Amino acid sequence: MCSKLAQSILASLLTVTALAAANVTTVRGQISVTGKDGSSKPLVDGARVEAGSKIVTGSNGFAILRFDDGQVIALEKNTDFTIDQFRFNRAQPEDGNAFFSMLRGTLRAVTGLIGQQNKAAFRLNTPTATIGIRGSDWMAALQGNSLYTGVNAGGITVKNGANSLLVDAGQYSATAGANASQLVSLSQLPAGVFGSLPNLSLGAVSTSAAGSASVGAETGAAGGVLGGVGSTAIAVGVGIAAVVAVTSDSDDSSSTHHSSTTHQGSGQ
Repeated sequence: MCSKLAQSILASLLTVTALAAANVTTVRGQISVTGKDGSSKPLVDGARVEAGSKIVTGSNGFAILRFDDGQVIALEKNTDFTIDQFRFNRAQPEDGNAFFSMLRGTLRAVTGLIGQQNKAAFRLNTPTATIGIRGSDWMAALQGNSLYTGVNAGGITVKNGANSLLVDAGQYSATAGANASQLVSLSQLPAGVFGSLPNLSLGAVSTSAAGSASVGAETGAAGGVLGGVGSTAIAVGVGIAAVVAVTSDSDDSSSTHHSSTTHQGSGQ
């Protein structure tokens, strides 16, 4: 009897944990959050954001979210970002998922326990392409119908109907509409495409044996522009690479990898 009761209590606790989402650690400017019930309100420091919520940053908006698995996502101004699904079980992080959408704007993401344990459990959908991760610190920006990405540590996959492109640390990509994604050099990116995100300083993610996670976050120099940062942007990523468990998966046979023929993000 006691055993059944204990199992029931444990199951209930795991269910509550699985329905977790994120805490807002930094807010600047005008930002609204719309819950899955359709109600909208200003986003404030310390707020709890649940799965199904949509966050919209205004022309002066900026926010940092720390998810319960330690994942960090920073949102630049003029960004529409939705937490489509987020399920996290502290005891079994590999069974969770983290699915997001960005309709416009710019973000930077650092992988948490879910993505470290099960890379297929992370996905960012955009109107241009879908981004997957391989244990990463990376950035993505939508300008019109073009998607641009940059990777500070680890790697990502940018996939649409035309191809699947691997983007590794120090590399950048561009995807124009339904065209194939391509690696590009830093100088080929629109000036300031990632806003202040390359200069963002994220504190180290620490995880306990139980799988809980904590992170400190602060912004770096306000208004930092990628076009003027060059190798400094990569140095920032390398400096915080310890926050993610970087793994090197074997390339998918259907993927396209141009690192041997395309200049990397150091401005070569």
